[in-house]
Amino acid sequence: MNAPLTYVEGVAEGLALEAAAFAAQGAVTCLWSPRRRALVCPASLRLKPGFETAKRNSATRGWPLHLRPTGGGAVPQGPGVLNLALAFTADRTFTIEDGYRLITRIIQNAIPAGWATGATPNSFCDGAWNLSLNGRKVVGTAQRIRPVGNGQRRILAHALILVEGDLAAGAAAVDTFHRDLSLGPIDENVHTTLDRAIPPQRIDQRSFHHRRQGRACLRTLRYPAVSLRIPQLPTACEDAKISQINPQCDCDLYSITPRT
Repeated sequence: MNAPLTYVEGVAEGLALEAAAFAAQGAVTCLWSPRRRALVCPASLRLKPGFETAKRNSATRGWPLHLRPTGGGAVPQGPGVLNLALAFTADRTFTIEDGYRLITRIIQNAIPAGWATGATPNSFCDGAWNLSLNGRKVVGTAQRIRPVGNGQRRILAHALILVEGDLAAGAAAVDTFHRDLSLGPIDENVHTTLDRAIPPQRIDQRSFHHRRQGRACLRTLRYPAVSLRIPQLPTACEDAKISQINPQCDCDLYSITPRT
């Protein structure tokens, strides 16, 4: 399982990567960041009165709207936003909470920074499995689950990580979109980014060499300092429980270093 960071021009390309991962048979990891800004919202919002007008208005303001199959709410995408998606097949006893524990644990283990898990009122795509630093949201999560037969389910767990950049424009875009749909307000000040919450520092890349199938596996990416250790995801139902995933197991390694 190798998933280097993919820079995509538009959000549609990133969503296509996730769709392909979800449609695949084995375990797949996607790590992507878009170069152009956009809003992404769950497809279920199409049922809201005034949706098409709100969609056109958002595009006119420079924030084209894309739909995703996972739940949650509208989010801004663009430079400085990192998307982590895990797709795998699991036993039906693997719950939605297990999926959220898996993806949030990966991030918490990668960045030991005093994370808090829970809702962040007035944040975009608010949910019980947000990850926050100093009371401000940095990570939002969502999932999609589909039965695939033989007592198994295909799972797509997604995390949006606010790494760097100005949050004001994105928060305002979601807030205006919400107002067009008579949804709740969005407050820029309840969010933050990794580079604001954790002072960037260059990682000694030698410490992140990891032996995988007899060779070193190291991916160097240009973001504030983060090292993501992605465990080999379970593909057989008997291996699916989150409690059986060992943080020290064979994994892909991503070393994300600051911009220079």
